[in-house]
Amino acid sequence: MRAYLALLRAGFQRQTSYRLAMAAGLATNAFFGVVRTAVFFALYRERDQVAGLDVADALTYVWILEGLFAVVWAPWFWELAEAIRSGEFVAELLRPGDPYLRLLAFDLGRTLSVLVTRTVPTLTVAALVLPLRLPGTPGGLALLAASLVLAAVVSFQLRFLFASAAFWTPDYRSLFMLVFPVLWLLSGFVVPVDFFPGPLRALVDWSPLIPLLMAPVRVATGAAGPALATQVAWVALLWLGGRAVLALASRRLVVHGG
Repeated sequence: MRAYLALLRAGFQRQTSYRLAMAAGLATNAFFGVVRTAVFFALYRERDQVAGLDVADALTYVWILEGLFAVVWAPWFWELAEAIRSGEFVAELLRPGDPYLRLLAFDLGRTLSVLVTRTVPTLTVAALVLPLRLPGTPGGLALLAASLVLAAVVSFQLRFLFASAAFWTPDYRSLFMLVFPVLWLLSGFVVPVDFFPGPLRALVDWSPLIPLLMAPVRVATGAAGPALATQVAWVALLWLGGRAVLALASRRLVVHGG
């Protein structure tokens, strides 16, 4: 356990050391948050609700999206795939302990750093100047924090599965780019999934993409129980899937070029 906690701390410290990137990220979040806020204010100018969401719900969605962007679409998205492709990943298999847990601990440390240095400041400032619907009690804030951490865990698990394509093909980026537009839309990063037609929304609500963004939004706006249950269920299912893929890939790892 000490080794995994040390990796968690090392990941946190590594990501926090990139101070210029952190400042640039905050500025980027602020810019796109303001743009999206203006779009939703225009949408709600002549109506009180759209697809069951009022303006406070929509603005909460916008700023949680901005806060989670670098958690879900992490800047280090391809590091694991590149380590597999180059053969560096062999070292992970030779180290003591569980390689999947080591990767998760280090990645979670990095994403916790992003949550602390980007997500929390972004939401705090936005809540001071806009009518966001965030929890107003310590218990509610704790549930939202738990949901954000679960979103980070699901993000790692999905990124691990995409990176695992490098075990079998050197063209792993192409596979991801083929499905990226669909993932971008169905995860709610274009518009809230509440705006989708009924059958499509029902389908998406059962997908592993909901825990990434829409579940934290629902926790913030009052539907904490079902949203957290969905996140926990997908963490468990993706855990089994990731472990199975790693076990299969580890049986015969081919290092290209060496």
